[in-house]
Amino acid sequence: MLPSTGSRLTLLHQFTVTSLISTILVGIIFAFWAGRVAESHALGSQARSAAMYVSEFIAPRLVAKDFDEIAGSRVQFEFALRDLIGKAGISRVTVWNRNGQVLFGDPPAETILPADPALQDALRGRLEWRVVRTNVTRQVEIYVPILVANSLRPVGVYHVTSELGELGPTLARLKLSVWIGVVLAMLLLYVLLFTIVREASRKLERQEATLRRAFAGVVQSLANAVYARDNALANHSSRVSYYGAAIAKELGLKDTVAADAQIVGALHDVGKIGIPDGVLTKRGPLTQREWGLIRLHPVYGYEILRPIPVSDTIKLGVRHSHERWDGSGYPDGLSGDRIPVVARIIAVADAYEALTTDRPYRQALSPEEALEEILRCSGTQFDPRVVSALGRVLQYAPRTQVAFAAI
Repeated sequence: MLPSTGSRLTLLHQFTVTSLISTILVGIIFAFWAGRVAESHALGSQARSAAMYVSEFIAPRLVAKDFDEIAGSRVQFEFALRDLIGKAGISRVTVWNRNGQVLFGDPPAETILPADPALQDALRGRLEWRVVRTNVTRQVEIYVPILVANSLRPVGVYHVTSELGELGPTLARLKLSVWIGVVLAMLLLYVLLFTIVREASRKLERQEATLRRAFAGVVQSLANAVYARDNALANHSSRVSYYGAAIAKELGLKDTVAADAQIVGALHDVGKIGIPDGVLTKRGPLTQREWGLIRLHPVYGYEILRPIPVSDTIKLGVRHSHERWDGSGYPDGLSGDRIPVVARIIAVADAYEALTTDRPYRQALSPEEALEEILRCSGTQFDPRVVSALGRVLQYAPRTQVAFAAI
């Protein structure tokens, strides 16, 4: 099974996406909350002003006993309230006594006190208010406790309905100003954080480039140790490295996988450091024992790389570069998709490069003959998908020697 395609997001890209989304969400939530707080404060101020106005306007015209009985009280309230309606935006006033009776207002007299939480709280001495919507406009309903001297609790409640009037447009402008202010503040914060992270990201990229150059130096040194013993391996590894990266890209794998394939191609023979010179450079046929030594070189290469801080993809790619698709390869006899994809790629690249290069025991095949031989082994020695990718690579990329410095 081949890994999925895609490119690695940098720290800056990740921050740009996540922080922008977070900034938008936080800005919306905060602006909504701030707008509600500002609106609540403004409406609360109007409710308190209306309550004080009503209380002060009516108080001199009524006495405590006016709230005790219904009989005769309507005239008293009409006299007291006739000049109040229409002032300070007040459109309606209903008066309740503490016995649950309407003394004045739209509901008929002797109406039982409804189970309205706001009205109940007002009878306990708390000023309550709420916004109600009509088909035309919004209004504020205010429940004002009626307090008189020598009374431990309110003697009644003024239920006042007040039009928002000019407060409505003012609230709209206030909420718009809050939204604009919050958006600008969040934008400024985002730009500041983006600048900081961008600089940090650039610093990390420079450090990563330095580490990569250092790693390339380590790889070059390991490869040179092999090349010093058999100079023919130098050109061989460079070409395998090139074909490995090209095949990985043709398969649509991630750029990081292609880079790993390029490195494994350069290091797949590094384990030959552990093979005796007499075996490594022998001109004639190898004995059974000598073949056994040769087959240990992927393990030696893996052991050489194991303490080095490189990805397991590279280490396992070196170890399993001589496994076969049908499970008859070495050193571990893996088969099919159990073989790491980079190892499957290098197996094909290594075989093609070997077939097209002169060896002491045979002459090089032409590119067409080499590809035909690899196609013959597709499904037994090689992964058929990798073989197909090599065929496509060879259609547009002729056999070329690529410098190891490209890693």
